[in-house]
Amino acid sequence: MQEKYFHCKRNEKQAKLLREARVEEDVEIIKDASIIALTTTGASKYHHLLQRTQPRIVVVEEAAEVLEAHIVTSLTKNCQHLVLIGDHQQLRPNPTVYELAKRYHLDISFCERLIKNNFPKHRLNLQHRMRPEISHLLKIHEEFYPDLQDHDSVKAYDHVRGVEKDVFFLNHNFAETAEQDDRSRSNKFEAEFLTGLCRYLLQQEYRPDQITILTAYTGQLWCFRNLMPKSVFGSVKVCPVDRYQGEENDIILLSLVRSNDKGNIGFLKIANRVCVALSRAKIGLYCVGTLPYFQNKTMCGKRLPTIYR
Repeated sequence: MQEKYFHCKRNEKQAKLLREARVEEDVEIIKDASIIALTTTGASKYHHLLQRTQPRIVVVEEAAEVLEAHIVTSLTKNCQHLVLIGDHQQLRPNPTVYELAKRYHLDISFCERLIKNNFPKHRLNLQHRMRPEISHLLKIHEEFYPDLQDHDSVKAYDHVRGVEKDVFFLNHNFAETAEQDDRSRSNKFEAEFLTGLCRYLLQQEYRPDQITILTAYTGQLWCFRNLMPKSVFGSVKVCPVDRYQGEENDIILLSLVRSNDKGNIGFLKIANRVCVALSRAKIGLYCVGTLPYFQNKTMCGKRLPTIYR
C-alpha cells in the first residue's frame, strides 16, 4: 500500500512538471503575438496565460451578451484599456439559474451597467441592413434607436416579389395551445398561415436560404417543422428569436404565438427580445399575431402598425 502511495505521489509530481512545461511552451508561443483571440470561457480557463502575457488592451465583442463575471475573469492587473463592443438593446446574458439572475440582476452585462450609469459611450447610428420601412419600426421607439440613419444602399432594395407590401402585421384571434409540459406554446393558425406564405415566396423564385421563420417558443418551432417537409421547403431556417441574434436574412416571417383570454404575451413582454425580432430582416418583414395584446402590454407594441384580417 505504501509503495502505491509513493508511486501516486511521484506521478502527481511528474504531471505537475509536465503542466508547467506546457504552460511555458504556450507562453513562448503567444508572447510575441500582436493579437490573442479567445472566448470569455477560454479567458477564464487560461487566465494564468493572460497573467503571464500581460495584455494591455482587451476588446470584448458582443459585450452586452457577456456575463459580468466573464468580463472580470478576462482582465489582468496589466489591463490599461478595456473596449466593450455590443448592443445593450438586444438580448441580455443568459444566466443558468433564473431565480438568482432576477434576485441579483445577473442578467445585466457590465456593458449595460456602465451605459445605464451614464458612462461615456459612442453609438453607431448608420445601419446597412434594413430597408427604411423596417428600420422605422426601431426608430419610433425612443428606447431602441431613435437616431438611427439608413445608408443609401438600403434605400435601393428591390420590393418583395409577388407581395403588395414589404412590411405588414396581420392580426388574428385564433387561440394558442399549451404544450404538454405547459411551459411552451404553439399557435396552429399562425404556423399554417406563415407556412403558406413561405411556400408562396418560394414560388416567387426566392431561395430557401433567403427566408427565415422566427418564433419565441420551441413549441411553435416543432409545429412549423411538422408542416414543412424538406422536399418542399428545403433549407428554410425555422429558429427561436433568442438563437438568431447577430444573424439576418432577406425575408423574415415572425410568429408571435400568444393569443389567450388573459392577454398574456409571455417572453415578448421583454423589449430586448422584440428589438431582436424586428431587426433581423433586410427586404421584407411579415408578422402574424394577436396584435392588440402586444399593443396593450408593450411600449413598442403601442406603435406597431396593424392590418386586420
